[in-house]
Amino acid sequence: MVTKMPSDARTKINLGDVKSTGTMVGEVFIDNVYNHAFKADLVNYVNNKVVIQIHGSQGDAQQSTTITVGLKPGTPSGSYEFGDPQITDLTYFPPREEALWKVTGGGVNVTFNEAEYSVRGTLQVLATRANQTLEANVGFHMRGCDADRG
Repeated sequence: MVTKMPSDARTKINLGDVKSTGTMVGEVFIDNVYNHAFKADLVNYVNNKVVIQIHGSQGDAQQSTTITVGLKPGTPSGSYEFGDPQITDLTYFPPREEALWKVTGGGVNVTFNEAEYSVRGTLQVLATRANQTLEANVGFHMRGCDADRG
């Protein structure tokens, strides 16, 4: 049975509320074959006492593909693999009409610059859906909004 994403499964992000700037770009492979480029139209970086989140979305609302990693607050720069306690969320969401992917692996190599309230690094998501495998590899460099600190 293939599960499709319910219409309310995504976090609602209003573009007017997003103050982060930067890039998230890379490639997506399905069954080890290049499928498409990923270039986020919207990025969001938050690093405060509640959450560290690095997020990129490509495409418009219903048709967007999103890649997100969440880390525990206070996580230092370093490399973390899926399953490590520092990673609280690792997701790959396809456009809404497509079936969901189950994340099975991946990780993040991240460098924080607190003085500039910025982050850079690489992110890998490994996932499966039915008999298919997905590998997404992206690089990111983002600057968050000072109001999100704390």
